[in-house]
Amino acid sequence: MTPIAQFESVWGRCAVLSGLYTYLERNVAGVLQPEELLRAEWVSRVSALDLYVHEVIAQSMVAIFEGRRPITPAYSRFQISNEALDRIRAASTRTEASAAFDLYVRTQLSRVTYQFPDDIADGIRLCSEAELWNEIALALGATPSTKNDLAKNHKRQLSLIVRRRNAIAHEGDLQQTALRDPWPIKQADLTEVSKFIEGVVRAIDTIICVFSAELRRSEAVTLGDPVMPVPDGLPG
Repeated sequence: MTPIAQFESVWGRCAVLSGLYTYLERNVAGVLQPEELLRAEWVSRVSALDLYVHEVIAQSMVAIFEGRRPITPAYSRFQISNEALDRIRAASTRTEASAAFDLYVRTQLSRVTYQFPDDIADGIRLCSEAELWNEIALALGATPSTKNDLAKNHKRQLSLIVRRRNAIAHEGDLQQTALRDPWPIKQADLTEVSKFIEGVVRAIDTIICVFSAELRRSEAVTLGDPVMPVPDGLPG
């Protein structure tokens, strides 16, 4: 299952929360507090982004291991334990070796979150040399002359989204006041969050596929080899 397919599956579940809020807000708002569904949706939307980045990194690193994607400097610096190396060397087939490598990569990545923009960029460097946030800015409508400023804006916007997610998940979304009331939240807020996160994810997906294909094409031309197309939706 491709990273974008996994993202879309979780994204659809987020939409269920949005639909439930709409129904409850129209019918039982006087009895219940349906805005708690918006807070759950906020956390889930960021979780979908985190999942996508983990998957695209893991699957792409396996593709590099198997020789289907070009090696990046960050991939070359990725440290692997002797135990994992022994399992890879002891594998009787390439499939088993890839599975052992995949298990180790996923175990290491499970200790990292990919939500804040700099963390996402660091993770993507394991499988791509693209200047991630500049490329995202271009994919979202920037020009070469405005990409740096828009990249900073996008990073700032994502950081604010993640900080609010953390406040919801870890602090009850409470304000730092004497009464400790929760921060207000509206469905319009979630509309903006959803639109932004989905735009970022789809931009990354395009960047990973296109940048890899262009690099492989450049290397093939240099070496005089035939260029093999990259299938749609695959990391490499």
